[in-house]
Amino acid sequence: MYSLIERLLKIYPRRYANMAVAFNDRAAICDQLIESRVEGQIYTGLNGLVLTAYERDSLIKLTRLFASIMSKAMGLILTELSDAELEELGWPPSLAYALRHEPPNRWLTPIGRFDFGLDEYGNWQLMEYNSDTPSGSQEVTEVEARVWKVLRRCEGVARLNPRIGENMLEALHQEARFLPIPPGYAEAEGPMRPPRVGFMVRGRYLTDLAQVMWYKRGLEARGLECIVGDPNNLSLIGNRIYLLGEPIEALYRLFPIEFLSQEPLFAAYLQANLTGALKCLNNLRGFLAQSKAIMAWVWRERDNYALFTVDERKAIYSSLPETYLLHDLPSNFERGGYIIKEFYGREGAEVYNGAELSDSDWQEISDYHTYIAQRRINLSAVPHAVVNLAREVQQTEVYPCVGSFVIGGDWGGCYTRVGGRITTAQAQFIPTLQEV
Repeated sequence: MYSLIERLLKIYPRRYANMAVAFNDRAAICDQLIESRVEGQIYTGLNGLVLTAYERDSLIKLTRLFASIMSKAMGLILTELSDAELEELGWPPSLAYALRHEPPNRWLTPIGRFDFGLDEYGNWQLMEYNSDTPSGSQEVTEVEARVWKVLRRCEGVARLNPRIGENMLEALHQEARFLPIPPGYAEAEGPMRPPRVGFMVRGRYLTDLAQVMWYKRGLEARGLECIVGDPNNLSLIGNRIYLLGEPIEALYRLFPIEFLSQEPLFAAYLQANLTGALKCLNNLRGFLAQSKAIMAWVWRERDNYALFTVDERKAIYSSLPETYLLHDLPSNFERGGYIIKEFYGREGAEVYNGAELSDSDWQEISDYHTYIAQRRINLSAVPHAVVNLAREVQQTEVYPCVGSFVIGGDWGGCYTRVGGRITTAQAQFIPTLQEV
């Protein structure tokens, strides 16, 4: 694994800073990534992360294995764990029935993303799973295609999956049209008309809004009628859910379900999901699968021969860092060697380096019972360049977080962000490439 920054700085020694800013501005204007600056720093970096053939192939294999692992884990968790055990994994008892009885989707999630880091020994390590509302769709399609026009001047590299956008839209299209019958309901006779799909996003989050508009255009080109609305535009008439005054049969949220649960119509959303009146493309199961507590549960069950295959158990041992619920910590636990993460923390929120926590901080975290401890990984760094507000180029080292997509049940491509050892909202996007 290496970056292209040194080659790019040689090719464009005087133009690099202006080009980097221009590409970021085009991402904002042409691709609607309006929030393309974070604390003054550009979000889209003019660089490329290159994977060797071995790194690419092993990443693809691990992505497929962990997709299977997570699907099997969720199947057993929903059928065999008690409500009290679900609560230990961060699921409220009041929603246990809805979780267990919602109609299953075609896939655990139509678009999911496993975030990996490459350790100092050249092995991929899984850091988290984004199965509810994964970001990166526009970056790996429209932005990457534009930046590739510059990166292709570097010989011996190619894009990982130029068709990743088509794959994403096809997965959403297939999931929207997959309408399972809830338990106890008679199967409808005759052909069903294509569902009207609602996309729900908080209107003030402009980048998220742009992402669902991209999904909307793609699904409309495939013959589905789509509506985009804010949670405040959701309404209930009879037993049907409406968005912007129009009835919808399917819904995709780019809006965290923990926030939706605070909205007045959350109960109606659950009821429509349970009865099959509303097909939820990213449903409750996909949200629970994202909980870092599920990764701790998988680690606990790593020797479950009845559940996981030999290859799956090997993947858990080799590529899932030791991960524990706080009440499962081993007797020799020393928090200095671990990263502490909240079950549902997003974008690096509520992630702490155990070595930097005081005794009082640790006690406060322990009292919440909603954190996991994951063995800290010594990540590999690559060279990068940051352009500051004065358009000065500052060379530095960054740690890539390589998000490996599972799209429609199979590997689909990568979304890489580079930054500090803990990936936060300040990380930059750069395209992921392969050696040829």
